[in-house]
Amino acid sequence: MRSSSKIAEPSKNVIDKISSSLISAVAEANQGNSRLRCTSLADPNRYDGVQLAEQIRALQLARTVIKRSLDQHIADARRHRNALQPVNKLPAEVLSVIFHQSLTTVSVHNHFTSLFVIARVSARWKFVVDSTPSLWSFISSTYPASQVERALQMSARTPISVACSFIGDALTSTSKYGSRDFLQKMQSTGRQWDELSLHLPSIGHLRKVLEAPAPYVRKLDIEVAYPSSDSVNIFGGRRGVLEDVKLTTARIEWDSEALTGLRRLQLDYREGDEAGPTLTEILWLLQRSPRLRSFSWSGRSLQDSPDSVMVDTITLPYLSSLSLRGITVPGASKVLASIHAPSCHHLTLHCKSEVGDTPLLSQLQRFVPVLRESLNYAPISMCLGPSSFHYHHVSTNPNTSINFDFKFEGTKPYLLLDWFSQHLYDSNHNSPPVNIRFDPRFDFTRDDSIFPALLRLRTAASLTIADRVVGPCRLLEWLSRPDGSRGVGSYWPFPLLRELVIGQSNLLVQDILDFVCRRYVEYLPIFSREGPPRLLTLRLVGRGWQGRSARHALEEIMLGADFKVQRSSWVHVPCQVNEDPLDVGDIESASDTDGSSESSSEDSETGSEMVFSDTSESESSELGSSEDETGEE
Repeated sequence: MRSSSKIAEPSKNVIDKISSSLISAVAEANQGNSRLRCTSLADPNRYDGVQLAEQIRALQLARTVIKRSLDQHIADARRHRNALQPVNKLPAEVLSVIFHQSLTTVSVHNHFTSLFVIARVSARWKFVVDSTPSLWSFISSTYPASQVERALQMSARTPISVACSFIGDALTSTSKYGSRDFLQKMQSTGRQWDELSLHLPSIGHLRKVLEAPAPYVRKLDIEVAYPSSDSVNIFGGRRGVLEDVKLTTARIEWDSEALTGLRRLQLDYREGDEAGPTLTEILWLLQRSPRLRSFSWSGRSLQDSPDSVMVDTITLPYLSSLSLRGITVPGASKVLASIHAPSCHHLTLHCKSEVGDTPLLSQLQRFVPVLRESLNYAPISMCLGPSSFHYHHVSTNPNTSINFDFKFEGTKPYLLLDWFSQHLYDSNHNSPPVNIRFDPRFDFTRDDSIFPALLRLRTAASLTIADRVVGPCRLLEWLSRPDGSRGVGSYWPFPLLRELVIGQSNLLVQDILDFVCRRYVEYLPIFSREGPPRLLTLRLVGRGWQGRSARHALEEIMLGADFKVQRSSWVHVPCQVNEDPLDVGDIESASDTDGSSESSSEDSETGSEMVFSDTSESESSELGSSEDETGEE
């Protein structure tokens, strides 16, 4: 238990007495030193210049001795206190695993900065870090030469992760010769490579290095600014243990045996379509990796015609994540038609089409069972634009990782909304809340077929009508009365609607008042039991809302609810898009590292209750001998 008493500051007499004792001790310890006269130190009232200089030197020496002693006592006290913390009762092996896990969110280029932050926490943590070679097995071209040598020495014979990065879109002499010399030096060490990461303007000058056999490389990440003129045969086309590949704009030989048996494949060719694989090559890669767990493609289009590609159905029983972005509808339809992935629970599909979506929707039909299963777990978001439809669903259940994201552009949103409401939504099913948003320039006067599709969404809980929507009064009128086509007068649209946000779109406050009165007031006496529940939130956003008397009437009707008129411009934020599941080891987190260092430093200075740095000043200076050892607790 922490004591509530405070340490009192010593009085001046006590300080003077201690100083006199220290001076006498220093004088006695230096009796054999001709340059320090004991008598002058013992008698400070003798004031000639030589004696004063001797006294100053003695006091400086005493201060150094005292500081060193106090630092050691403080370090001993912190070391003892750290030993009492539960985390320091863990075995060294468990601590090293925790350190490994914490460093997975840090890029190779910032690995050692974060590692030194961990090592400075306590002497025991420093010992664990120094005695775990795998923590030192990350080597980057951004490290100074001394740090590279230290990493090679501390990592012993552990397989190393090599990262070579040069910023810029042009291949300069520095990036050309620097990257080649660095990789050749790493090859000359004779060490096995576990990971290889190249972020360079181009890789054509590294052909000799990249085509050398590397049977133990498990993970490969190549990102270039522009593709080279000739393709590179990765690792000479020899199959090894490669299982995780991420390629961005790199021109390689896609039929290489080195790219078979993969577990994870990410291809991003949005900036270099001519260097990307054809549809035939994509399907060949999928066919040669039956244990593939994650596949991601980002690119404008695939080069050969989908109709000319004939392939048997590819069964991928372990594929859990599939992402197709920027691909044409025929290309996406062919990929979906060619694979059978019964375990796929993360599906991202972003397409652009001008010819209709019937083939694609027929292929999506195969994923409906899994999509229906996802309805048990989290709210659904639907965004409709003038020529786009976005369906977004991310499970919040910790026991499931179901995640779907569909975005279609250049197509009729009415047709897609109708398909999703028919195939994914069942009024008798325990469906989650649906959040609907109509983006700027969406036209309600264009097609009446949207209202039957909206009527199927019985659990719509939130509705947002952006500014600059065309014909919003038609939607408000549709919401204002029950649907008579069902033969039941109380079959209201969006019966569970509780939140409504409306941009101005040339509306008046009187228009909103009329809608509220018709939906929640006029029908209330007739359908008091089956009428829609009152709104909990109503917000009018825009600078031009007019109608003071109508606003006062709304305030009375909405009494007890969250009603606001926000006189500010409408800020349009695009619908959330799920990013591909990233390899956390590739995330650039320099800012996170700096933040953790700053936070750790603050904790040490303010006396954190958790883990203190128990290294003395001399030990800290030893830790900081390297150029990159800047982290401190």
